[in-house]
Amino acid sequence: MKESNFYLNKPYIFLVILLPISLLISSGAAEIVGILITIIFLITSFYNNNFGWLKNKYCWMLGLIWFSLLLNLLFTQNFNLSSVRNIFFFKNIILVFSLIFIFKKEKNLHLAFSLYLVIISIVCFDIFFEYINGKNILGYSSDYEGRIASFLGKELKIAHFVLGFGFISISYYFEKTKKKSIYFLITGYFIFFIIITSIVLSGEKANILRCLIFVILFIILSNKKIIKFKKIIISISALLLLSVYFFSAAIKIKINTILNPIIKKEFIKTFINSQHGAHADVAIKIFKKYPYFGVGNKNFREECSKKEYNNSVFSKTEQRCSTHPHQIYLELLSEHGAIGSMTILGVIFYIIYLSFKIYLKNKNLIHLSSILFVAIIFLPLIPGGSFFTTWAAYIFWLNFSIMIFFNIKNTTEYFKKI
Repeated sequence: MKESNFYLNKPYIFLVILLPISLLISSGAAEIVGILITIIFLITSFYNNNFGWLKNKYCWMLGLIWFSLLLNLLFTQNFNLSSVRNIFFFKNIILVFSLIFIFKKEKNLHLAFSLYLVIISIVCFDIFFEYINGKNILGYSSDYEGRIASFLGKELKIAHFVLGFGFISISYYFEKTKKKSIYFLITGYFIFFIIITSIVLSGEKANILRCLIFVILFIILSNKKIIKFKKIIISISALLLLSVYFFSAAIKIKINTILNPIIKKEFIKTFINSQHGAHADVAIKIFKKYPYFGVGNKNFREECSKKEYNNSVFSKTEQRCSTHPHQIYLELLSEHGAIGSMTILGVIFYIIYLSFKIYLKNKNLIHLSSILFVAIIFLPLIPGGSFFTTWAAYIFWLNFSIMIFFNIKNTTEYFKKI
């Protein structure tokens, strides 16, 4: 590819760096930053008459998801609720290739990931600070015992933020310091363990489970030349988690709510008596009523309130309604039906498969971290936020763009057509 004649590099990289900071401020701030990134990318593409990225196979795959969302509009129960989210999904596609475009310059990649690591280090310090003092360094505190809010104030999702930025950042550190002294490696391991411990201290059960699965897979699949002493790392990780478990009463209670139903073989009973159980029950019923295309994106919140979905078997059936069913597969099935769900999941899982094949050849840890983050979002049974929510979506699509970046980084398809 010829070097662009018109390239707004400084504001572009500034916005990419600002993205995680904007997420700590609010969803609205993140949306503004995301839109500006895509606008600058489109201006650059128009000015240089360079739209080769539209021909990229990954663009077409993501376009298939957009097509399924447009099709979903034809069957939605409330068009006004679905329209903005479905029509403007193309913004995420442009964002992916915007980030690929900026990361193509090695100095931009270095600057972005170096500052991401600084931001994550500050957030992890703040989590420890709030855990010890009851308030974070800005004076924010959580309204829920055993939960850490950090810079997000009343929003209890800081562990998701650390998951989304922490492991890609430390993976970049490992990649850049793999030929340096043992002291750099030890520093990397220390930050790695701090990230894990911060997620556990957050008290977010679902993200603690995701983190554990992530770490196990990361250590098993990582490049042996970079992540050495794997058995030692696994042992230290286990000791850290056990230490947090035994010395923190609040965390112990949280983890016991996961373990006790399994140990006592009362998982089904516990699930039926939980609000998540009530969400799942109504979501499944909605899917059965609208099996092919679902009730429509963002329509769960209205459909769930109908009396026909009352179920006395579930003790919290009166509390079954929410903005979404808090489980990604239930959200997709109830709002997009079998056709929409198979399209969305099929495209994403196929790209994960292609990415993993490429990772096995190149063994880049940043690539592995992005693949694993995208994959753990789709872990079955574990509850979570809405797939389409602005805040979580930006973290997902950032990792997704990094995954695609490394898929095509060394190909002529990338350098000639983007």
